[in-house]
Amino acid sequence: MAVVVCGVMTAVALTGSVPADQRWYTATGYLFTVAVPIAAGLVVWHLRPENRFGPLLVATGFAWSVTALASADNSFLYSVGRVSLWLVEPGVLYLMLAFPAGRLVARADRVLFAASVAIVALLFLPTAFLIETFPQNSPLASCDANCPANFFSLVDSTPAFVDPVRLVREILIVLVFVAVAIRLVHRIRHSSRLLRRTVTPVLTAGIVRLGAYVAFIPTRRLVPDSAAVDAIGWVLLLSLPAIALGFLVGLVRWRLHVADAMEQLARSVMARPSPANLRAAMGAALEDPTLEVAYWVPGDHGRWVGPDGLSFDVDHPGSSRAVTTVTDNGQPAVALIHDPALTEQQDFVDAAASLAIFATENERLTARLRSSLRELEQSRARILAAADRERRRIERDLHDGAQQRLVALRIKLELAEELMDTDSLHARRLLHETESEIEEALEQVRSLARGIYPSLLAERGLSEALRAATLRVPLPTRLDCGNVPRYPAEVESAVYFSCLEAVQNAVKHARGATALGVSVSVNGGLRFAVSDDGEGFDTAETAFGQGLTNMRDRLAAVGGRLEIRSGRGHSTVVSGTVTAEPLDGGVLPAEPWGRRAPLRTHMPAVWRA
Repeated sequence: MAVVVCGVMTAVALTGSVPADQRWYTATGYLFTVAVPIAAGLVVWHLRPENRFGPLLVATGFAWSVTALASADNSFLYSVGRVSLWLVEPGVLYLMLAFPAGRLVARADRVLFAASVAIVALLFLPTAFLIETFPQNSPLASCDANCPANFFSLVDSTPAFVDPVRLVREILIVLVFVAVAIRLVHRIRHSSRLLRRTVTPVLTAGIVRLGAYVAFIPTRRLVPDSAAVDAIGWVLLLSLPAIALGFLVGLVRWRLHVADAMEQLARSVMARPSPANLRAAMGAALEDPTLEVAYWVPGDHGRWVGPDGLSFDVDHPGSSRAVTTVTDNGQPAVALIHDPALTEQQDFVDAAASLAIFATENERLTARLRSSLRELEQSRARILAAADRERRRIERDLHDGAQQRLVALRIKLELAEELMDTDSLHARRLLHETESEIEEALEQVRSLARGIYPSLLAERGLSEALRAATLRVPLPTRLDCGNVPRYPAEVESAVYFSCLEAVQNAVKHARGATALGVSVSVNGGLRFAVSDDGEGFDTAETAFGQGLTNMRDRLAAVGGRLEIRSGRGHSTVVSGTVTAEPLDGGVLPAEPWGRRAPLRTHMPAVWRA
């Protein structure tokens, strides 16, 4: 489409009313006037599709191409070109006033644009039907005194009141242009340093265009045949591509600044990722020293907080502030309270906020890692201490239990040996007594072995081991294990002893409990839960003992976690999850030497007499 338009313009310039010696450079000027805005608009439209200025620039370029018909020697085409110049000029004003957002934001801008439209609609367009010829020395017409007649004229001669109307409309349009130029100067002066990089080239070109129009109107009236009229006309002709080129220059300057600012921001934030440093670094990058950063704290009543941890009302930042909220995985994460001028550079603000999220998340993960390392060190120390205590307990139990019985047994056997020749009846009685003592010693050893690692757990798995353990619980206990596959020994051991610890705690401390429940399931990992129907307690006001600490350490050692849910008047549930994969086939691999047979006592027949 753009190529077709440019071809038509070239044909008009080369075959129209332009003098032969001026046709080529006139055609080149027209092509430059139209091609540059269209090309620049397409580039901007591609790079920033969310910005309306690119499509507006393309539309203005196409609309401006129609004005090239003012160089035609055909009456109809010439008249269309002259009238289109009136219609296009309010669009160019809109383009300048709407930059860079692509829409009229301020009320003063809307009033000025509406005034230009009203002047064209009421004082320009009606005269197209009342004049025989259009005014000479138009910025785009080169026909001078040989211009074609007005195709749209409905009268035989121009009425006398048209000249006063022309004077009034020229005065009014000059006033509007001056007001628009003042608005553009005001916008440049009051833009932030950040925004000024983009707006200055465009608005400067717009101010030059407006100044040329303001100078052209009185110059055409006072000295219509002077070279100044032609010079100003060329300035007007080239000012539109200058606006488009200015926008490209501003865009390039902006992108270079964004790259430099983001590099500095990343370097500052990563060097010292504290909330205070993050706020200072982002304020410097966005060139807004009053910028504030708020963080979203999730929960039942999520809220925004500042770096000091106090609540922050981002819904009412103030009339002179704007808020940009950035989400992370669909959830609010960071809010920037900044200068409203930065809303025109939303992509930069979003990028800076995203970097803030990254830095915040990185710092949070680092802090969590440090905390996990501290917890790991503390857990390792507790595990070593628990292992020492368990070793001392086993040593004590062996010394006070099985060892003492074996010592007594040895003494009885020695005594029986001495009495065998002198008092065989007494010796047989002593040997018979040792049978029950041997059984008791073996039971103590078995009980001790079950406390270290139950043989039933190793041979049959969690379901059978927990079923045997719950049979010894003094309270009615419901067991729900289902079809739980086999897991590595360390995982099954952690879950088994955690369940036993939770059951013992419920029996000892669950006030009013009449029944317990134990369940083990496979759902995203190996899960267990021990519940009671007691009165419950407030978890926030309760100091947990060594038993729960041991449970947490056991589960943490195999990558699991523990959770306690309770409340006054509610039952208590102690649950845990271990993220682990079951063994292939659901069974433990057989030991190379096979399973050992259970230890059984065997007494010689002579002892049973």
